[in-house]
Amino acid sequence: MGTAFVQRAVRFWDWFETQVGGLFLFVSVLLVFLQIVLRSVFSIGISGLYEMATFCVIFSVMLTASLGIKRNIHVRIDILSNIVPANVALVLELIAMTIILVVSVYLTYSGFLLIEESLLLGDSTLGTVQVPMWIPQLIMPIGGLLMSLRTIERLHFIISAGSRSTQDAAADAHVV
Repeated sequence: MGTAFVQRAVRFWDWFETQVGGLFLFVSVLLVFLQIVLRSVFSIGISGLYEMATFCVIFSVMLTASLGIKRNIHVRIDILSNIVPANVALVLELIAMTIILVVSVYLTYSGFLLIEESLLLGDSTLGTVQVPMWIPQLIMPIGGLLMSLRTIERLHFIISAGSRSTQDAAADAHVV
């Protein structure tokens, strides 16, 4: 039951991030479209709509960035890992994932500090639509936490795949 539950939970997590990230992107497009229609057809505009659209795009990116880590499609230079031996490539991947983990943990921590400061100062957006700044800033620790968890998941996958390939190579050496 435990393994099946974890697999279902991870699939739900993947689905949730994808759907909510897509929803935020869709809302940002709607907000920009609304502002364009209001300005061109009715010669009016709502101050702050572009800002809300920007927040939605940032939420979309931060929510789906952890999927990039899981699927191993984050930005990097592959040429080095393609020309070195497999065990060196494994070490390079572990180093890269460790750096990503440090950065995402720091993003989580600094996001909490930023929210704390915004709450202390009472910061809010300017314009017709005023939003307390701690609300859009919530995505920093949330996104950082999601990226940290996905990086840990990826590290676990790399280490177990690397140990399996090492064990397979050792077993093949004993057979020969």
